[in-house]
Amino acid sequence: MIRKVIVAVLLLVLAVMAGTLAGCGGELPNDAVAKVGDTPIEEDAFDQRVEEFSAQYGYTEDALGAEDWQAFKLDVLDYLITYEMAVQKAEDYGVSVTDEDVQEEIDLIITTYYDGDEAAFTEELTAADMTVEDLKASYKESMFMQKVYEQVTKDVTDVPDEEIASYYEENKDGYFVDETRVTRHILIAPGSNQDDTTTTTAAGETTTTTELTDADWDDALALAKEVRTKLVAGGDWTELAAEYSDDTGSADNGGELGAVGKGRMVPEFEEAVFSLEKDEISEPVKSAYGYHIIQVTEITEAYQRTVDEVKDEITSTLLSQKQTEAWQAWIEATKTELKVVYREDMQTTTTLPSEPLPTSESTDATDGQTITTSGGSTTTKP
Repeated sequence: MIRKVIVAVLLLVLAVMAGTLAGCGGELPNDAVAKVGDTPIEEDAFDQRVEEFSAQYGYTEDALGAEDWQAFKLDVLDYLITYEMAVQKAEDYGVSVTDEDVQEEIDLIITTYYDGDEAAFTEELTAADMTVEDLKASYKESMFMQKVYEQVTKDVTDVPDEEIASYYEENKDGYFVDETRVTRHILIAPGSNQDDTTTTTAAGETTTTTELTDADWDDALALAKEVRTKLVAGGDWTELAAEYSDDTGSADNGGELGAVGKGRMVPEFEEAVFSLEKDEISEPVKSAYGYHIIQVTEITEAYQRTVDEVKDEITSTLLSQKQTEAWQAWIEATKTELKVVYREDMQTTTTLPSEPLPTSESTDATDGQTITTSGGSTTTKP
């Protein structure tokens, strides 16, 4: 988990830099892959960062293939160039990150994610083959880049109403909300009262599941009708679901399934749900799972969200786009200003690999602990 933190160092730049490589001419030292002003990016340092980032992403040349591996290396190089440009422009923006700033961030991690247990924090760092100094260096770099980004984009604060309206019209379908129905059910599965047969032999135990018969389905239907009769007579859903339902996920919750939308359930069940009147109790509905007694307790009609309802969402989207455009423009202008030079074999126009690097929308499916910076990067905390 802790290793994911370092990956954030790349996100701010790589997510917005695809296709920006372009040599500006000039001469390079023999051991450099690029130069920013008078500062070379030496090949050894570049190779080391490629190795670090590829390990953090889990990329290998064999897995990516030659073309995508080269694209990955070029993205790493452009990150290093952008970072060096930011360093050289930092004084103009009054940007700095102190050791105290970084320590505050580390302390926050320990407090938030390790309940203040510094030993547990250090132990996980060690298990990830990292040191506290490694982590501090990564955070310092990431925090610095974010501060520069914020300075570059600080004047991008507004989105005209006409742009919001235009975006809404172009993406109107995305703001349509389909009908949903709050639904509960009791499932009577055929053969649910039968026990599997277990045979013990010298070789071990073998469990045999009895094949369902027409009689099993008839019995399930008869019980479903009985349960429906009790419900129609005013029987308590919570009690009856707990007693009869074979849906283990909802039986102890009165059969509640929550808000159901189209395309989420098996066809027979969905057809019944969207044909019922509110509070109507269905006849037994057969599916592959058995017979369902269904009731819809609340209906939310489909509706189109208005531009006023989604204005904040659209503003955030367009503002992010404008900030990205401002950042890209700054990169290109600063490359020219500082006379960035690429080694000939690194001068190419590229796009991200066919399996792209994580973007500013990346999250981790394991723990989902993310913090989105104003620069658009997403840092996954340890």
